Amino acid sequence: MRLDRQSAFLWQEGGREHMLLSVKYSGGSDEFAWVIPVETKPEVTVEKGAPFTELRRATEIRPRPIMRSMEGGGSKGMADAGGVTVLEQKEEGPYNIAVLSATSGNGLYEWLAKNRFTVSKNARGQLDYYIRRKFVFVAARIRNGAQTNSTVKDRLRSGTIAPMHLAFRAKELSYPLKMTAVNPGMSEMEIYVAGKTLAQNKVLQHVGSAPSDYFDPNGPINRVAVQTFQLKPAGSGNFSISGPPDLAHPQGNFPTLAQLIPHGGKLTKYHGILGDAQRQNDLVFANVGGAQ
Repeated sequence: MRLDRQSAFLWQEGGREHMLLSVKYSGGSDEFAWVIPVETKPEVTVEKGAPFTELRRATEIRPRPIMRSMEGGGSKGMADAGGVTVLEQKEEGPYNIAVLSATSGNGLYEWLAKNRFTVSKNARGQLDYYIRRKFVFVAARIRNGAQTNSTVKDRLRSGTIAPMHLAFRAKELSYPLKMTAVNPGMSEMEIYVAGKTLAQNKVLQHVGSAPSDYFDPNGPINRVAVQTFQLKPAGSGNFSISGPPDLAHPQGNFPTLAQLIPHGGKLTKYHGILGDAQRQNDLVFANVGGAQ
């Protein structure tokens, strides 16, 4: 399977990171599996509404000429023999979800394979990296009853499958980009961050950033374009939006966003098409509780 697009929406509230995640995958729904490392045990739910559809609409720029081109080259609570502890397991929406801790990447890989959370053999190194950092893992796959559902298959391939919402205590508002490198090849990345963020050069210190005047609706290759918007609540789920020139929707109704970030504020979009070399480090956007 190939990770065609990874989408995330991050914000912090009350010392916790909120991470909404969605993906676009090539391959069969019975082969799909997703492993997300996070700092502490999360609360995991399936988000209702259409947050990423609304985020794309809120940040849409009217087409204009490209300014420049870019080139680049298992019982709950008990550890099994492999050192894996199942902290929680449930079915919700289209997913079978397991929250896990582990003592070795190999042991976790074997548990995932045994329980049909299919991940690449290349994942062992990444799993070990997060285990050394004492991270917890959320593993998700399409539940048995939904694997043959044509609607679920179509939404997985089109990137419109129901997003997962992870909320957890964190020191940093971050995205585990390194974990996605287990899926080789080029992958589109779109990350939306609400609130204050670290300086762009800090966020993208391990990833090339596109020039500020770069524009390509498909995203720069091996670079990340950054755009900043301001959302002002206008009542009844509406926002007024300011930002780069040629905004397609300077105002509109965004009911899911109004529930998630009712006060609006700063919204930063990070968008690019990244190869394996650009996905070897996590992205840190802010310190939880404030940015420097």
